[in-house]
Amino acid sequence: MDAMSQQANELSAKKIALQDTFKTHTAENGFSYEEWINPPAGSFYESYKKDLAEVDNEMAPPLQYQS
Repeated sequence: MDAMSQQANELSAKKIALQDTFKTHTAENGFSYEEWINPPAGSFYESYKKDLAEVDNEMAPPLQYQS
């Protein structure tokens, strides 16, 4: 397996783990739309969204257009 495939597998595993954490959290605490939209500092939603965005940006970096 080449390095790119291994990195993709690791990122996929990390994203799945984050999704499982989210599912467990919402099953135990319910879902708060208010906290999802505007997460308080240090809250589960803030760290989840930050971690998920980091993984998503590594998996699919933003497009850069040439002019």
